[in-house]
Amino acid sequence: MTTAIHGLPAKRLLVVDDEEGPRESLNMIFCDDFDVTIATSGEEAIQFSKAAPFDVVITDIRMRGMSGIDVLREVKKIAAHTEVIVLTAFETLDTARKAISFGASEYLKKPFDLDHIQKVVDRCYGHYLFQTQRDTVIREGVNAAKSNFLEIVSHELNTPMNGILGFLELLQDTSLSAEQAEYVSTIRECSLKYFEHVEDILTYAKLSMSESELSNSSFNPATMLLKLANEVGADVTLQIEADIPQDLPEYVSGAEREIRVVLRKLMYNALKFAPDGDVQVAIRFEYLSAATIRLSFEVSDSGPGIDPAYIESGKIFDAFSQADSSLARPYEGLGLGLALCNSISGRLGGSLEVESELGQGSRFTFSVDVSEGEA
Repeated sequence: MTTAIHGLPAKRLLVVDDEEGPRESLNMIFCDDFDVTIATSGEEAIQFSKAAPFDVVITDIRMRGMSGIDVLREVKKIAAHTEVIVLTAFETLDTARKAISFGASEYLKKPFDLDHIQKVVDRCYGHYLFQTQRDTVIREGVNAAKSNFLEIVSHELNTPMNGILGFLELLQDTSLSAEQAEYVSTIRECSLKYFEHVEDILTYAKLSMSESELSNSSFNPATMLLKLANEVGADVTLQIEADIPQDLPEYVSGAEREIRVVLRKLMYNALKFAPDGDVQVAIRFEYLSAATIRLSFEVSDSGPGIDPAYIESGKIFDAFSQADSSLARPYEGLGLGLALCNSISGRLGGSLEVESELGQGSRFTFSVDVSEGEA
C-alpha cells in the first residue's frame, strides 16, 4: 500500500472485474505504486466509490450484473474527476462509442500490454492530480507546474488520438472492400505519423522545461540494440545489420530508457534518408576506469549525405531545423528528431557527433558513460 508523498494523499486505484485472473494481474502490476482496491462486480465497485471516490478506475465492460459502462457512468456521477479506463475482450463500435461518450479516459483491448497499461494509468493519474490538486502541484515549483501542464496537454491530445486509432482497428476488422481497406490503412498511417510528431514536440518541451529524473537500470546492451534494430526494421520491412563485439560487457547500469529513445530516433532517421539502402548499427566500448564504461553507438546509412557546411554550422541539432527547409523538400518531418537526441545526450552527459559528405551517406555516433551492472 502506498503512502502520501509531497503532501498529497495516497494514490487510490479501483480494479473492477468478475474474473480472478485479470484482477490479480492488475493488482500485481500496481500494488507497489497505488493503494489498490479490488471489486468483483459493478455493484461492489459503486459501493466502494460511494464510500471514498478513487483517483483511477480500471473496469471490464462485460460482467455479470452491472456492466462496465454502467460502472463508468455511476463513478463519474460520484466523482467527475475520477479517471476511468475501460477494458474489454469483446469490443464493438457501439461499446467504444458509449465508453467515450460517458467520459472514459482510455479504451483498451484485452489482453492488455503491461508496459502500455502502466503508462496509461500513470498518465491518467497525472491528469486526475492536476484537476484536483492544482494549488499543491503549483507550490512544488515552476518546473513542476510546467511539467504537469505538459502532462495534461499530452493526455488531452493522446485521448482523442487513441480513440481514432482504436476505432480504425475496429473498422479494419469489419467487412471492407479492397478500396475501403486501403483508405483505412492510409488514415491509420497518417494518424500514427501525426501522433509521433505530437509526442516529439511534447518530449522536447519536457526536456527543455524540467529536470525530470533520469532512469537507471541494469540492462544488456547487445540485447537492447538487437531488439531495437529488429523492431525498427520490421516497421519498414528492412533488415538493419548490427555489429556487436564478442567481448562486450554482458550487463551495464545506466539510463536505458533514454538511451533507447536516442537510438530509435537515429535508426528511423537513417531509414528515412536511405529507405532502399543500407542501414547499419554498431556498438563500441572502452573502460574509462574499473567501474565506468563508455558505450559508443554508431548508426550509419547509405543515403544522400549531408553538406559538411551545414554540419559545421551546428544547425543540424537545432529544433525544427532541416538542411532543406522548403515545403517542397523530399523528406518529411518536423526537424525535431536530432534535436531531441542531442538534448537527451546532453542530459546524460554524453555526446552526439555526425560524419557525412554529400553522396557518401552519414554516420551518427552517440556516446554515453555507464557503469558495470548485474543481471
